Amino acid sequence: MSFRYNQQLLAGALTYSSYRKGINNLLATEAPDEAAKKIRHYISNNVELMDRYDQTYKVSDSLKAALTAAPATAWLVITEGWCGDAAFNVPMLAAIEKAFPDKVSLHFFLRDSNLDLIDANLTNGGRSIPKMVVLSKDFKELGHWGPRPAGLQILMKNWKNEGLHLKEIIPKVHEWYDNDATSSVQGELVEMIKSYS
Repeated sequence: MSFRYNQQLLAGALTYSSYRKGINNLLATEAPDEAAKKIRHYISNNVELMDRYDQTYKVSDSLKAALTAAPATAWLVITEGWCGDAAFNVPMLAAIEKAFPDKVSLHFFLRDSNLDLIDANLTNGGRSIPKMVVLSKDFKELGHWGPRPAGLQILMKNWKNEGLHLKEIIPKVHEWYDNDATSSVQGELVEMIKSYS
């Protein structure tokens, strides 16, 4: 049975502002256990990245054109504050909503407290995030994106196959995103938007 998207689900979502506020509140409280302590520095680093990208990300002309021709949609974003790929990509989605609030309405869901939602949107059988689902006004699925641009997804698979550890992969991922400067994610979103316009 497929997942049921409805107004009740959207009403329970976070806005970008409340998503960011929740991450800051998490950092301001004591970690409840060792696992939470271990990921604390990832979350802190991600907040710094998102703060920077919130100020610098711009919507490309091709994406502006695609959005102008598109119907109004809801973009459901499944994510978590500790996710590195989310730190690079989620501010781009926020920039799109800010520039085109009549076309894109963002709805954030934390993966670990919405397992039924992520399990309906797995990537190669895994709960990879960020994951985005685009819905029409009558809650039909129009498109998907995530967890990262296709070019980087291939590189990630190669690096893992080469036996690289996460500590070795993270700097490579950061370098890729810095060099790409949102070109890939914006290009992929253009194609996705065109597919339902």
